[in-house]
Amino acid sequence: MALVAASGVEVVLVTGRSPWSGVTELTARLGLPGPHITMQGGLISVPATGTFHRVRALPPRLYLDALRFADECGLDPVVALLDGHRAERLADGIDFLAVPQAERSRFRYATDLARLVDEGPIRVFLPTGPARHRPVRLAAQEIFAGRASVVWSDLTGIEFLAPGIHKGEAVAWLAAARGIGLDEVAAVGDGQNDVAMLRIAGRSAAMDGAPAEARLAADIVVPTSDDDGVLDAFEWFFPDLRLRPLAPCDHGRVVRLPS
Repeated sequence: MALVAASGVEVVLVTGRSPWSGVTELTARLGLPGPHITMQGGLISVPATGTFHRVRALPPRLYLDALRFADECGLDPVVALLDGHRAERLADGIDFLAVPQAERSRFRYATDLARLVDEGPIRVFLPTGPARHRPVRLAAQEIFAGRASVVWSDLTGIEFLAPGIHKGEAVAWLAAARGIGLDEVAAVGDGQNDVAMLRIAGRSAAMDGAPAEARLAADIVVPTSDDDGVLDAFEWFFPDLRLRPLAPCDHGRVVRLPS
């Protein structure tokens, strides 16, 4: 990434994570000043400085309806604010939010999440687990159609965001703000939540093992991160870059998908 950034290519992380969930450390290690896209597109900021470029909070009624939906499903929601996570209870499997030292100051229990309605909640995460993921997701998509973005990274849960907010929309907004055309944007993704981003980017790559919809949304499929597939993607995006001077990209590792 340092070589890519040094070439003049602006590298932006686009993640479902909150900005304090290891993103600050990662961007510092990679030498990426930002801004970066976090919370599935709900927040665009410079994690290292806490500078916010764009915040998309849930409309109050939508936020309260999402909490009501969680209650009807018997799920314990986790709410993301600008300064951390809040929950009344933590479901099994996500108690990591309250435990690691780096996260501890960013999580607090709340006696009533509804009282946070005026604090600009950005997203509501519902921990479904794999067994309940599909029925809860389908119910949420039906009930909140046109009113909210229902997003998921994996089968651990679903997230409610403000309507129209997702990674693709956030990338398009940031590109426009930087005066960059979408035809100049390149994207790499490996999750269901990357589909919209892969579709709007001028050039895109899905990692091997990504969901079928993500692979079909991309121009090419590259090996997994364990096999340095990101380097294959960048070498395909930017043929003039010499990321591996002693071992040029083996284009047999890149699968070109039919248009």
